[in-house]
Amino acid sequence: MRSRMLGFLFVLLIWPGVMAAQDSGGKTGAVEQPPLANAKEQDEIQRKIAAMEARIKMLEQEKQQAEQQTELEKLRQEAAQAAAEEARPATVSASKAFTSGERQQQSLNPNISVTGDFLGYFSDLEVEEHEHAADEHGHGVIGGKQFMLREAEFHLVSNLDPYTRAKFFLGVPGGGTLHIGEAYMEFVNLPANLGLKIGKYRTQFGVLNRWHAHGLPQVDRPLVLTQFLGEGLSGFGIASNVLLPRLWSHVNELDVEVIYGGDGISFTNAGSKPWVAVGHLKNYYDLTTNTYLELGFSGAYGHNDLEAELQTILVAVDLTYKWVPAGRSKYRTFEFRNELIFSRREGLLQDVNSMGFYSYVENKLNARWWAGLRFDYAQLPESNDEHAWGLSPHLTFWQSEFVFMRLQFSHVKRHDGDRENALLLQSVWSMGPHKHEAY
Repeated sequence: MRSRMLGFLFVLLIWPGVMAAQDSGGKTGAVEQPPLANAKEQDEIQRKIAAMEARIKMLEQEKQQAEQQTELEKLRQEAAQAAAEEARPATVSASKAFTSGERQQQSLNPNISVTGDFLGYFSDLEVEEHEHAADEHGHGVIGGKQFMLREAEFHLVSNLDPYTRAKFFLGVPGGGTLHIGEAYMEFVNLPANLGLKIGKYRTQFGVLNRWHAHGLPQVDRPLVLTQFLGEGLSGFGIASNVLLPRLWSHVNELDVEVIYGGDGISFTNAGSKPWVAVGHLKNYYDLTTNTYLELGFSGAYGHNDLEAELQTILVAVDLTYKWVPAGRSKYRTFEFRNELIFSRREGLLQDVNSMGFYSYVENKLNARWWAGLRFDYAQLPESNDEHAWGLSPHLTFWQSEFVFMRLQFSHVKRHDGDRENALLLQSVWSMGPHKHEAY
């Protein structure tokens, strides 16, 4: 027991000294430092770090190149796929899949249009048989007072293939007899600006001879055309049209045609040689930005008797001046047109030289209204002692591009003093894509 007490006292005595020694050591910071690496080891470490950085940079570049290559390959695949789709023949989608050929045949149907030409005629000239009336020379006369469907015309137009186009114009006049107005096939896309046409057609003699009745600028044809060409110079034949190189005008165009069957007045439409040769040269001039001028020369040659012994030669000049203001053509247009025809006709007793002409102006007042005035003068091809002149003011209202109505007053005075005053009311309507094309 005594020894334990002595030990305890010894610990109490040395404890303060031990604590003092520890405090003294913490205040001086006497912590032992690790030994520093030598310079060679440090250089080796730096070299390894640089090598690792270069390796990382190279891997990043390889990754970027791989991504670019993938994107380029994707674009190539898409382009190849698109090219393959374009080269692939067109196929009918599932919604348009036909189980028979009936619907596909519809796409081969021609463009079909119908035009109605209604006329009210109120004349102070009494004629017993209106539709078939004629004077002593066989020239048609309307006369009387009547309403009539002058003609219902059916138009069938279709492209046959990349090289040809066909047109049929079938007319049904008020009498109800179906006739072929025109039926021809055109060769297009020929070299040297050449166009060919075969079939039945109205010839390019002058300007208005080629126009259909419903497309005329007035209700009726000018006197000079009806006196020399009747209902028009047309027949079965071959026609060529060529756009010539620029000569003396801005545009030169030549038509050469040969038909079988004349008009029955200047040229016979029966007998052994009812051939008629027709030519027309058009010269077009651009006067200003808004105006142009057309000057044409026409000629026709054929026989006027059944035995083909008596000849007829027609020579014509046509002149058209037109003003169409740029950007305002819907509201304003002015047209001045003239045709002059000379005829030399061989007869059994004597030859006859005769002539005639018309001249008219048309002024577009606004988007719907046109006003015009036509003057006519014509001798008869069989007798230059007989002649007539006429004056025809007219007013046209375009309800739309499919329907128009026209009011015309006609005054005609003949060489023997007879006069005819007539009021004409015309209404024309069209169904289908053909509308009111002149030809």
